[in-house]
Amino acid sequence: MKHEGVIISLLVVAVAIAAAGLVLAVARPAAPQLRVVAATGRAQQSFVPDVAHLDLGVQTDAPTVEKAQEDNSATMNAVLAALKGAGVKSEDIQTSNFYVNQNFDYSSGQSKPTGWRVSNTMTVQIKPNLVSSVIDAGSKAGVNIFNSIRFDITNREELKAKLVKNAMANARAKALGTLEGTTHTLGDIVSVAADWSGPSLVLAGAEGMGGYAMSVPVETGTSELSVSVSVSFELH
Repeated sequence: MKHEGVIISLLVVAVAIAAAGLVLAVARPAAPQLRVVAATGRAQQSFVPDVAHLDLGVQTDAPTVEKAQEDNSATMNAVLAALKGAGVKSEDIQTSNFYVNQNFDYSSGQSKPTGWRVSNTMTVQIKPNLVSSVIDAGSKAGVNIFNSIRFDITNREELKAKLVKNAMANARAKALGTLEGTTHTLGDIVSVAADWSGPSLVLAGAEGMGGYAMSVPVETGTSELSVSVSVSFELH
């Protein structure tokens, strides 16, 4: 029985030590809060677009879905031939959307099926100087959907990398400016958030490019790409 008493005493001591260790772990002082300096840097650059993305397509209605698809396919084949004849390369034409919907008439207060609609749109990448001729050729071949034209540059990623570098340098310079007259220095970057804007987007209205278009005047102008970066630096 004495041995059992010793064993029980040892267990009690072990539990007490474990509990004390747990208390010590909870009571450990928290790490000092990280101090930071925040600054916003900006960079921008104007450019003349060297590529255009034209979104266009064909919409057809027919009593049956088979007829609507057949008519759409025939018109789209004519459009593709016309676009290639206007200088568009096959690899620069990509289908963007294809929809098949049933039409309904609600004039009587009830939904009455009236036929089917097929819409097929594609994005065409071309040189800006070909936009007008491509719109003309597409319209004559049967294009009745013109959604938008977006002007851009082929070296966009290269330009973005340059702008980010300049914006980061601008943010660092501003952060250092706030430390003038103090003994503090900047440490590592804690966080970065970037906000981009540009280039311009030209939207086509119904009376602008819808239906038949002849010699549509399209000017690229000058676009601008800019970035704003919010940077937090560790303060030493």
